[in-house]
Amino acid sequence: MRSLLPLVSVLLMYASFVMLYFCDFTPHDPRSKEVASEKDLIGEWWFIPDYRLPGRAGDVPTNDTASNVRPTVQVGSLPVLFHDQLPTQRFVDLRQGNSSDHRPLPTTEFSIEMWSMYHVDRPVGALIAGRVHGSATVPWSVGFYDWKASIHASTGDVSSIELQKQFKPWSGFKERWFHLVANFSRDTVSLYVNGDFVDLKPRPPINIDWPSAETFEIAAYLQNEPYMELGNLVRAVRLWDQPLREDQIRSNFSEFCEQVEQGIVHPNRFHFTAPPSLHLADQTSVNLIWETDRPTTATLKWGATSDFEHSATFENSSRLHETTINNLEPNTTYFYRVLCQAGEQTIDSGLLSFQTAVESGRPFRFAIIGDTESRPHINYQLSKLIWDERPNFLINLGDLTDGGMEPHRYEWTHEYFAGMGALLGRLPAFPVPGNGEGDLYWYRHYHRLPEPEGFYQFNYGDIDFFMLDSNQRKTEFAPDGLQYQWLQAALAKSTAKWRIVCHHHATYTSEEDDYGDRWQQVSTLGDTDVQQLIPLYEQFHVDMVMFGHLHLYERSFPIKNGKVDLEQGTLHLLAGGAGGNLEDFGPTPAWFTAKTYRGHHYIICEVVGDSLIFRMYDSAGGLRDQWQMAAR
Repeated sequence: MRSLLPLVSVLLMYASFVMLYFCDFTPHDPRSKEVASEKDLIGEWWFIPDYRLPGRAGDVPTNDTASNVRPTVQVGSLPVLFHDQLPTQRFVDLRQGNSSDHRPLPTTEFSIEMWSMYHVDRPVGALIAGRVHGSATVPWSVGFYDWKASIHASTGDVSSIELQKQFKPWSGFKERWFHLVANFSRDTVSLYVNGDFVDLKPRPPINIDWPSAETFEIAAYLQNEPYMELGNLVRAVRLWDQPLREDQIRSNFSEFCEQVEQGIVHPNRFHFTAPPSLHLADQTSVNLIWETDRPTTATLKWGATSDFEHSATFENSSRLHETTINNLEPNTTYFYRVLCQAGEQTIDSGLLSFQTAVESGRPFRFAIIGDTESRPHINYQLSKLIWDERPNFLINLGDLTDGGMEPHRYEWTHEYFAGMGALLGRLPAFPVPGNGEGDLYWYRHYHRLPEPEGFYQFNYGDIDFFMLDSNQRKTEFAPDGLQYQWLQAALAKSTAKWRIVCHHHATYTSEEDDYGDRWQQVSTLGDTDVQQLIPLYEQFHVDMVMFGHLHLYERSFPIKNGKVDLEQGTLHLLAGGAGGNLEDFGPTPAWFTAKTYRGHHYIICEVVGDSLIFRMYDSAGGLRDQWQMAAR
């Protein structure tokens, strides 16, 4: 047995989401004719962050898809130092109340299974370890950190077995998921990733001499990712009392993959894969969708109080339900509840609320974000801050997902709705598509927007909003293109006090390398296909153009005819910092830039009388920029 501190560089195992095919041979396993069965499953644990809004807004009585274990710290339980880091989160004794039975930890032969998703660009990791309670002894550990998987096993004396493998470049299941299995047989330690054998090392046939008080813990090492939780990285862990045979490893991997394909977040619970979310609220109606992990009969109740004067039942056998609530009053708060039934099981959305759009002349506020992408933990952090402001609605400037097109449903169910779902049930959202959802497959599935859904117009108070699909910019943004012609006609008809256009790709930006490497050459300072629309913006006095795509914040001075024009110009606003991998600006300032910021952020706009008042905040709630526009 080894002391905890010398273990520093040993314990881990990182099974990157690699679908790499390493060796062609299968190691000889003297126990290969024996296979673990359900009776050999000591425990199975799922880790799903409990991303509810704070206070009474978090009262969601039966829709709890959070982890079935909670992080704890025990007195006398020393943390494992891993890659010179202390854990940011620990689940100290996984077996307490969550195991198949209360058998002691295996002493000779066993398997550890880990199902994980790695979708950030910074080094993070997790470690599973058998522990001697109250001491620094770690007989074995399995983990991963920064694309490296590793196994540690004590030989019972001063030596130990180490197995480490680097998995980069990688592909992985769906480019993100990996299934890691560590087999501890009587005389070998072996590693499997995504159903394939990777490596093996001999191991002396020595039993682990557990004392009467042993523990089995998992810890997360997430210092490089603020707000991240273990459940964003590791989804499931299984401990088996026998080594898993190769065919069973492949079968288990396929089972996990199928759950991801179907958008199933927690296979052991009836749950919402897309919780109720609101779209396109106007003065008399609001659109609503929700989806469950299985076909259901659903009941929607709504009204001016929680007594619910109205009810509708959806008896088709679909997972997804969508509807429009009509005949509402302007600027009015309504309450609603969604109950779904499958057989004898029921789930309840909890009591939710929304407000219809205000009439012209009334003050209101709205939130602006873009590029929520790959970090539900950042989405959730921003959601809480936005909720504190109580805006009337939310605009998302595209790349809701990092690549959530038809093959990548999980980026909606496991990421976007995980981080944003609690807010979307209370705040109507008005999105535009980004390249991350460029085929519009799941974008259309999970939204109820005017046809053709990729682009549309809406009015709120004194603002006309024009929402475009810039994925089609090469053809449809040209002067004879579909969206150019549509926008030209829509702007010509607009009589609102303000006009705001939203699309995903940039008109003006000083970002470093998307439009020419500004460290080495001249840049176009924006997307030339999108820039075809600028004459329209200036002709019809568009007050502001908002976009994302670049994971930064940048506000321009008002611009007209290629020059700063504080009186008649259009302001160009980049707000792409809601969760994607951060980018950077070029080395020199651009002529049009009024403010830049590199960091995750959101914006609140207040509409009061003849003024638009904007405030930009970072992910900690710190004010980073503010400005005001007067009606022209």
